[in-house]
Amino acid sequence: MDELRTEAIVFGRYLVDREPSHDLIERYRRANEELFAGHGGEDAAVLAFARTHPWSVPMLDAAAGLRGGASLLRKKLLVMTAILETTPEYVERTEPRSVGLPLLAVRLGVAGARTAFHAATGLALTAALRRRG
Repeated sequence: MDELRTEAIVFGRYLVDREPSHDLIERYRRANEELFAGHGGEDAAVLAFARTHPWSVPMLDAAAGLRGGASLLRKKLLVMTAILETTPEYVERTEPRSVGLPLLAVRLGVAGARTAFHAATGLALTAALRRRG
């Protein structure tokens, strides 16, 4: 239970820069019990590291996205994203916004550089965590 609460807080901060309310944490916990009971395997080490080292979530997320497949981390992040997107208090953080072309170009460049860094470090970190166990 405490692990799921910690995950909800860590993932909420990663996705919307805020700690989710108790109700949202509870929704995350119930969704995990329903969707992911008995899952873990090699992703258990990655999830444990993400819970105890929140700074690593962007890197582990980027690496999981590049590796494809059925990453439990990505599935859990998707569940938390769905919970946050359907909550009125986070609408301003999750709804699309229009911006001008120059600002869009700058944002794409910054996001691309950040994603490349996160993916490279995340791939190395994931490999080390899986080897460690």
